[in-house]
Amino acid sequence: MPTAQEKRELLFNIHNPVELPTKEFEDDWWPLISNAWSCNSGPKPTPIGAPLGYIKTYSCRLSKQCAPKSKEATPVNKRRARSVRTACECQAAIKITHIHATGVTVVERFNDAPAVHTHSLADVDKVKRPAVIKNLIGKEVLKSSNPQETIASIRQLAEDSGMGEAAAFVTRSELSNSRRKQRQNELEPLMGDVRLEDEVRAATEFLSKHEYQHLSFGGAQDAALTGVLPLFNLNSDTTISGSGSSNISNNNGIDGLAQGFVFARSQQLAKLVTHGWLTLIGSVESINRHDWKLFTLYVRDRLGCWDSGAHFLVNVVDSSTIAQALRLVRQLAPSWQPRYILTDRMSAVIAGIETTFPRTTQEKEQQQCEILFSTTHTMQIWNHGIADPQARRKMTQALHCRTRLGYEYMVNKASSDCEEPEVKQYILDNCLAGMERWALWARQESPFLLQVASLSVLDTYHREVKQLSPAIYGLVGSCQAIAEVDDSRMNLSLKASTATYIEDRSSTIRDDIPSVLLTHIRQFPYTIQLLLNDEAHAMATRIAEGKRVPSMKHPRCGCDFFNKNLLPCRHVLHAAIFGDAAGRSPKEPVIMSDTYWMHLQNLFRDKEVGLDVYRTRRAFETGEELGAGTYKTAEDAGLAEVKKLEMEELLERLQQSYRDLAERGDERGTGKLVEEFEGLCSRRDRA
Repeated sequence: MPTAQEKRELLFNIHNPVELPTKEFEDDWWPLISNAWSCNSGPKPTPIGAPLGYIKTYSCRLSKQCAPKSKEATPVNKRRARSVRTACECQAAIKITHIHATGVTVVERFNDAPAVHTHSLADVDKVKRPAVIKNLIGKEVLKSSNPQETIASIRQLAEDSGMGEAAAFVTRSELSNSRRKQRQNELEPLMGDVRLEDEVRAATEFLSKHEYQHLSFGGAQDAALTGVLPLFNLNSDTTISGSGSSNISNNNGIDGLAQGFVFARSQQLAKLVTHGWLTLIGSVESINRHDWKLFTLYVRDRLGCWDSGAHFLVNVVDSSTIAQALRLVRQLAPSWQPRYILTDRMSAVIAGIETTFPRTTQEKEQQQCEILFSTTHTMQIWNHGIADPQARRKMTQALHCRTRLGYEYMVNKASSDCEEPEVKQYILDNCLAGMERWALWARQESPFLLQVASLSVLDTYHREVKQLSPAIYGLVGSCQAIAEVDDSRMNLSLKASTATYIEDRSSTIRDDIPSVLLTHIRQFPYTIQLLLNDEAHAMATRIAEGKRVPSMKHPRCGCDFFNKNLLPCRHVLHAAIFGDAAGRSPKEPVIMSDTYWMHLQNLFRDKEVGLDVYRTRRAFETGEELGAGTYKTAEDAGLAEVKKLEMEELLERLQQSYRDLAERGDERGTGKLVEEFEGLCSRRDRA
């Protein structure tokens, strides 16, 4: 039996006609030499009197009938960069006859064409690869993403099959083109159907296949067949059909064409019920060709991992549509009762949440659902409305104030210092009313709310979905992208649940961290270990930079890290470890004792609670307030927290008075203020 190279030579230089069974020719012979011949004419029937069949004629791949057009008239800077193949006068041509009756294929020279090419077979392989090599490329690119490994594997397999010479010219561009072609073939089912109703049905079938529970609204004419629920107003019993003219609306303001569906997995719904105390909601657009918007409910579990609680895709973004979708989410998860919902400042979303969770109709035993605004979106709106850079900077400082007094002071100062009347009026009209929804002073009672002040984690999730679902996809493609990202989030959560301790990520400064501190850190959950590990490395950086040891008597600090996480920050670690080494009086208490570390570790040890202990500051500090003594009851701890906030307000007022005097250049006033404060501190020390 001839080898692959011998078969190629027989069909390259045709001296005598070659007869082969049609199936053998198409499967075993022609794929080896398909790159050497270019088809000149389509199938033509055999002449009268000859056996019934069809004929195709081919010419040499390298033959050029005419020279390329000259580009001399085109300027050099406007010419397209291209490579021109050297002209070849090879006149070789063949005729292939397929006979139906006998199932035989005959390959012979066409008329008086020469039997031998004017070039070698390798010259053809440089220009185009045969079909057998292309098929091999298509299989191997799926196995590895490394181009060098893929090309080496292709050449080895081709060498084993006798096609090593043809595979010697495989390039990286062919690998990328093969991946792109396969990707396009995979994307064909994701492009969706022409009819929207059929595409919605296909999307819900896809969700069911991937273990998603789903409910739909709109499209009342298909409700009997697809399980689609008709859209209705929450304030009315009137149902609205999903069909009809786009100009038709009901009396309650719901668009008659509003349509969408809600979907979530059972594990996600369980997280939404258990950890939906704070729920993030946001949207992303341009993920399908129908311009349906994706809304996601996002929650953080006890391990500190973020995961989606539910999704809904809608074609119209208004308050009634959002309210209907949220109502269906509550139908899938009846026990979901959020305490806070963090969102951007989209009016339709806010109105939809207020409709779904009305304050006036809630029962007394149910907690009120409050809407909070993302600090990032709030600052973006202020940047558009406040043109004065100094006023904008002061408003950013006001947003992060820890007391209401400080917030109001900075807002009034930004307004009074602004010279533009329009901007001044904008600040007074828009930055004081409803400030509890965006100002961080209103969230000080919950470290959880301080840790999650923006929608950055949800925006990251939506960016991943958008990368996997471009605007050319249909609804099925969007659902597949959502399922892939949900799977990745679930894998991260499983990884966090099985992780025991952190790896040594920074070997350069690890030697500067005491082993006792590393031992204490590894007793915490994995997420808390990451936070403390970063602070330990920051402490080592402080020491390397020669910063002095902070003076502390209790493991408390005024930095943002401690205020958000209530964990030892870099300043506390520096004072506790190296302050003791520098020499502390035996009568002074140790800042961070083993009892202190054990108390912190026990807070996160409950597997049912985990990081949910951060929901309220009182829940975190009840029992033994960190370094401040022991409280007998929760009421005592609450009173202490109120007094602490009052003291923070007084200190913030003192700082603001000092800044005002310094800005006016009143050295006498600043000196007197400092003198009075130092006298107060000395009296406290004597007491």
